[in-house]
Amino acid sequence: MGGVGVASPNLEYINFLNPALLTTNRRLNLDTTIKYTMFEGALYGVGRSINDGTLKQQSKSVNFQYLNIAFPVSNRWTSSVSLSPYSNMSYDYYSKVAFGTSGIVSSTSNIGTGGLYNASFANGVDLTKNFSAGLTASYVFGSTNEDFFTQVTSLDVDVQDQQYGIRQRTSYSGFNFKPGVAYRNILKPSTKEEQEHIYYNLGATYDFSAGLTSRRELTRQRKNDKNFVDTSAVTVISNTKMHAVLPSIFTVGFSIDKPVDWSIGVDLTYLNFSKYKNFDAETDNFKNGYKIALGGEYKLKGQEVLKMPIVRAGLSYQRTPFYFNGTQLNDFSVSLGGSLPVGRKDARYKSKPLSRLNVALVAGQRGSTNDGLIRDRYFQVYLSFQTIDKWFERRRIE
Repeated sequence: MGGVGVASPNLEYINFLNPALLTTNRRLNLDTTIKYTMFEGALYGVGRSINDGTLKQQSKSVNFQYLNIAFPVSNRWTSSVSLSPYSNMSYDYYSKVAFGTSGIVSSTSNIGTGGLYNASFANGVDLTKNFSAGLTASYVFGSTNEDFFTQVTSLDVDVQDQQYGIRQRTSYSGFNFKPGVAYRNILKPSTKEEQEHIYYNLGATYDFSAGLTSRRELTRQRKNDKNFVDTSAVTVISNTKMHAVLPSIFTVGFSIDKPVDWSIGVDLTYLNFSKYKNFDAETDNFKNGYKIALGGEYKLKGQEVLKMPIVRAGLSYQRTPFYFNGTQLNDFSVSLGGSLPVGRKDARYKSKPLSRLNVALVAGQRGSTNDGLIRDRYFQVYLSFQTIDKWFERRRIE
């Protein structure tokens, strides 16, 4: 739905964007005596085409997106535990330089791998019939490796000399907190059942400007002709502890929905980089940014409410924080997706929600080739599976 969700309660998926809306999932109770736990996992693939007006580079990758479980604690309280990537490093550059007619060639490699993960624990509580609040506590952790190696070879000799270079290994850790609130009320009442009412929803979240600690180790290394590191020749150059300040993010949202038919919403996000500092205490080329996202979904009619396929669409425009050559980069994307019910674990329980297969396609562009900038066109595919089951069923023996 274009990234919309801060004010979009939905009975059939876990809301990652606003912890206050976790309590919505508890209302899956067609049978009010049963409390359900929701499990969801997702993968995503992305293809990119990067162009600077002269050169063009393409890349493809597939990554784990998230793993989440949401469960009821009480009639007013729902919790969730999740794991998701926070950032990813993956690049591989090679270059060769020949020294005249000497037959000597210098090869340079620059390889980066690794990434950070985000483990979070979120809680949402209904404070009143119409108002809920929540808090997400996250722990960011992980490490990256960057290798810079040079190898000098002679074309006249069929033997490759050893590689010499530097490895930079950086480990990261830090905590982040995001509170959220949500309000829901009837916009247009119906004389029929509750699901036929039209509701309006308000929501807001705030990601605090958090600190991230890292330890960077630089080592001088040597690799043999089989590309293995000679451990006896590893020398530690430096081992430094550093600190960075992440930006704060404030999001507000508004949506209207008819639970059994449709919903539409809009989110406004402000990214505050005024306090941002990287690990070298520099602000880099970042400016404050914002994002506007619009999205909606429509449920195709079926014999059962919980068997309805869902169609989703959205679009978003972002003034990104990235600032190059006196220009702040823009990002525009459109998305289309859907949700397909795939059955129940036990068909005898007609009141139990079905498992679902969700898919989303996103196409967008960041930047342009004007003014010496780089244009990044991307296409993303998201695939997730969600299953729902009873929470701690107590068996009775007669």
